Amino acid sequence: MGASRATGAAGAAGAALHGDPEAATWRTVLGAPVSPRTWRGLALFTVLVVLVVLLGSTVRAWVQQRSEISAMREQVVSQERSVTALQQEQSRWQDDAFVEQQARQRLKFVKPGERPYTVLDPPPTQRGTATSVATSADAADLPWYGAVWESMRLADAPASRP
Repeated sequence: MGASRATGAAGAAGAALHGDPEAATWRTVLGAPVSPRTWRGLALFTVLVVLVVLLGSTVRAWVQQRSEISAMREQVVSQERSVTALQQEQSRWQDDAFVEQQARQRLKFVKPGERPYTVLDPPPTQRGTATSVATSADAADLPWYGAVWESMRLADAPASRP
Protein backbone atom coordinates (compact mmCIF):
# COMPACT_ATOMS: atom_id res chain seq x y z
CA MET A 1 0.00 0.00 0.00
CA GLY A 2 2.92 2.30 0.67
CA ALA A 3 4.25 1.81 -2.81
CA SER A 4 0.95 2.65 -4.39
CA ARG A 5 0.82 5.93 -2.46
CA ALA A 6 4.26 6.89 -3.66
CA THR A 7 3.33 5.93 -7.20
CA GLY A 8 0.07 7.83 -6.85
CA ALA A 9 1.86 10.95 -5.59
CA ALA A 10 4.38 10.77 -8.39
CA GLY A 11 1.58 10.21 -10.89
CA ALA A 12 -0.29 13.28 -9.54
CA ALA A 13 2.82 15.43 -9.84
CA GLY A 14 3.38 14.12 -13.36
CA ALA A 15 -0.24 14.79 -14.25
CA ALA A 16 0.08 18.32 -12.83
CA LEU A 17 3.12 18.93 -14.99
CA HIS A 18 1.23 17.82 -18.08
CA GLY A 19 -1.72 20.16 -17.45
CA ASP A 20 -4.23 17.87 -15.76
CA PRO A 21 -6.24 20.36 -13.63
CA GLU A 22 -7.86 17.71 -11.49
CA ALA A 23 -4.51 16.40 -10.34
CA ALA A 24 -3.20 19.86 -9.31
CA THR A 25 -2.59 20.28 -5.61
CA TRP A 26 -1.94 23.33 -3.49
CA ARG A 27 1.70 23.21 -4.52
CA THR A 28 0.89 23.93 -8.16
CA VAL A 29 -0.50 27.07 -9.71
CA LEU A 30 -1.74 26.95 -13.30
CA GLY A 31 -0.17 23.57 -13.78
CA ALA A 32 3.36 24.60 -12.74
CA PRO A 33 4.88 23.63 -9.41
CA VAL A 34 5.38 26.50 -6.94
CA SER A 35 8.31 26.55 -4.56
CA PRO A 36 7.96 27.45 -0.86
CA ARG A 37 10.08 30.57 -1.49
CA THR A 38 7.45 31.87 -3.92
CA TRP A 39 4.70 31.27 -1.37
CA ARG A 40 6.65 33.19 1.28
CA GLY A 41 7.22 36.06 -1.17
CA LEU A 42 3.52 36.15 -2.03
CA ALA A 43 2.60 36.16 1.67
CA LEU A 44 5.10 38.96 2.36
CA PHE A 45 3.74 41.00 -0.53
CA THR A 46 0.17 40.52 0.77
CA VAL A 47 1.19 41.64 4.26
CA LEU A 48 2.92 44.72 2.83
CA VAL A 49 -0.15 45.67 0.78
CA VAL A 50 -2.36 45.32 3.85
CA LEU A 51 0.03 47.48 5.88
CA VAL A 52 0.10 50.17 3.19
CA VAL A 53 -3.69 50.22 3.05
CA LEU A 54 -4.04 50.36 6.82
CA LEU A 55 -1.27 52.86 7.50
CA GLY A 56 -1.66 55.07 4.42
CA SER A 57 -4.28 57.38 5.92
CA THR A 58 -2.36 57.54 9.20
CA VAL A 59 0.85 58.59 7.47
CA ARG A 60 -1.05 61.18 5.38
CA ALA A 61 -2.63 62.64 8.54
CA TRP A 62 0.77 62.76 10.24
CA VAL A 63 2.33 64.63 7.30
CA GLN A 64 -0.59 67.07 7.24
CA GLN A 65 -0.30 67.71 10.97
CA ARG A 66 3.45 68.33 10.64
CA SER A 67 2.79 70.95 7.97
CA GLU A 68 0.11 72.58 10.15
CA ILE A 69 2.53 72.65 13.09
CA SER A 70 5.13 74.32 10.89
CA ALA A 71 2.60 76.94 9.76
CA MET A 72 1.57 77.58 13.38
CA ARG A 73 5.20 78.06 14.41
CA GLU A 74 5.67 80.64 11.65
CA GLN A 75 2.50 82.40 12.82
CA VAL A 76 3.79 82.46 16.41
CA VAL A 77 7.08 84.01 15.26
CA SER A 78 5.17 86.65 13.29
CA GLN A 79 2.94 87.45 16.25
CA GLU A 80 5.96 87.68 18.57
CA ARG A 81 7.46 90.27 16.22
CA SER A 82 4.17 92.17 16.27
CA VAL A 83 4.07 92.08 20.08
CA THR A 84 7.65 93.39 20.22
CA ALA A 85 6.76 96.26 17.87
CA LEU A 86 3.67 97.12 19.93
CA GLN A 87 5.68 97.07 23.15
CA GLN A 88 8.17 99.49 21.60
CA GLU A 89 5.29 101.74 20.52
CA GLN A 90 3.89 101.60 24.04
CA SER A 91 7.25 102.55 25.53
CA ARG A 92 7.45 105.56 23.17
CA TRP A 93 4.10 106.76 24.46
CA GLN A 94 5.56 106.84 27.98
CA ASP A 95 7.83 109.73 26.89
CA ASP A 96 6.23 113.16 27.45
CA ALA A 97 8.03 114.73 24.48
CA PHE A 98 6.62 112.10 22.11
CA VAL A 99 3.10 112.60 23.48
CA GLU A 100 3.43 116.37 23.00
CA GLN A 101 4.70 115.91 19.43
CA GLN A 102 1.80 113.59 18.56
CA ALA A 103 -0.73 116.00 20.11
CA ARG A 104 0.66 118.84 17.99
CA GLN A 105 0.69 116.80 14.76
CA ARG A 106 -2.49 114.78 15.07
CA LEU A 107 -4.76 116.97 17.16
CA LYS A 108 -3.36 120.41 16.21
CA PHE A 109 -2.80 121.32 19.85
CA VAL A 110 -0.74 124.43 20.65
CA LYS A 111 0.72 125.81 23.83
CA PRO A 112 -0.72 128.97 25.34
CA GLY A 113 0.61 132.02 23.53
CA GLU A 114 1.42 130.16 20.27
CA ARG A 115 -0.40 130.97 17.07
CA PRO A 116 -1.52 127.95 15.00
CA TYR A 117 -1.54 128.01 11.20
CA THR A 118 -3.31 125.48 8.99
CA VAL A 119 -2.54 125.23 5.30
CA LEU A 120 -5.66 124.30 3.36
CA ASP A 121 -4.13 123.72 -0.08
CA PRO A 122 -2.89 120.20 -0.72
CA PRO A 123 0.83 119.75 -1.27
CA PRO A 124 2.04 120.28 -4.85
CA THR A 125 2.65 116.55 -5.31
CA GLN A 126 -1.06 115.80 -4.93
CA ARG A 127 -2.48 118.40 -7.29
CA GLY A 128 -1.57 118.84 -10.91
CA THR A 129 1.43 121.10 -11.47
CA ALA A 130 0.29 122.01 -14.98
CA THR A 131 -2.36 124.72 -14.83
CA SER A 132 -2.66 125.25 -18.53
CA VAL A 133 -2.44 123.21 -21.66
CA ALA A 134 0.66 125.09 -22.77
CA THR A 135 2.66 123.88 -19.76
CA SER A 136 1.35 120.33 -19.95
CA ALA A 137 3.86 117.78 -21.28
CA ASP A 138 1.14 116.02 -23.23
CA ALA A 139 -0.02 119.19 -24.99
CA ALA A 140 2.38 118.73 -27.89
CA ASP A 141 1.11 115.19 -28.50
CA LEU A 142 -2.57 116.12 -28.53
CA PRO A 143 -4.52 117.08 -31.66
CA TRP A 144 -6.24 120.46 -31.62
CA TYR A 145 -9.57 119.09 -30.35
CA GLY A 146 -7.71 117.15 -27.62
CA ALA A 147 -5.93 120.35 -26.57
CA VAL A 148 -9.30 122.16 -26.37
CA TRP A 149 -10.78 119.38 -24.29
CA GLU A 150 -7.75 119.32 -21.96
CA SER A 151 -8.02 123.11 -21.59
CA MET A 152 -11.67 122.82 -20.58
CA ARG A 153 -10.87 120.00 -18.15
CA LEU A 154 -8.09 121.99 -16.47
CA ALA A 155 -10.22 125.14 -16.32
CA ASP A 156 -12.95 123.21 -14.53
CA ALA A 157 -10.57 121.61 -11.97
CA PRO A 158 -10.97 122.94 -8.39
CA ALA A 159 -7.21 123.40 -7.98
CA SER A 160 -7.10 126.10 -10.67
CA ARG A 161 -9.64 128.32 -8.90
CA PRO A 162 -8.42 131.03 -6.48
